[in-house]
Amino acid sequence: MPRLHRDRSQPAQCPMCRAKVPPPREAPGFWYDFLAGTCRCGAIYVHDPSARNGGACFLQGLLMNCDGDMDRAISLSQGVDYDDAVVHHYEIRLHRRLPSAIGSLYFVRLRRNEASPRD
Repeated sequence: MPRLHRDRSQPAQCPMCRAKVPPPREAPGFWYDFLAGTCRCGAIYVHDPSARNGGACFLQGLLMNCDGDMDRAISLSQGVDYDDAVVHHYEIRLHRRLPSAIGSLYFVRLRRNEASPRD
């Protein structure tokens, strides 16, 4: 009998290293609004359930990378200090990407600056 239904879902993966990521959870900290997680490559990702809060999710990802230091977070430059990416069509209940899903995952990973002095 022919298959009438084809599964078009995909696993939730980090766009930077292609590793599968765990489901986002409540972020540590007293004022973070969105669920978040960490990839094994060091990227922090933030879940936007409505795909309308991209700026706030992106800022939360930057702040989480900077341990809550707002001055440091807003002083960073894209492509120089960090890389970012967005994964659209994410369904949190299934932890998969579906063509009909609305949510998004915003990924932010700080670059290692080899020129800076190490502690």
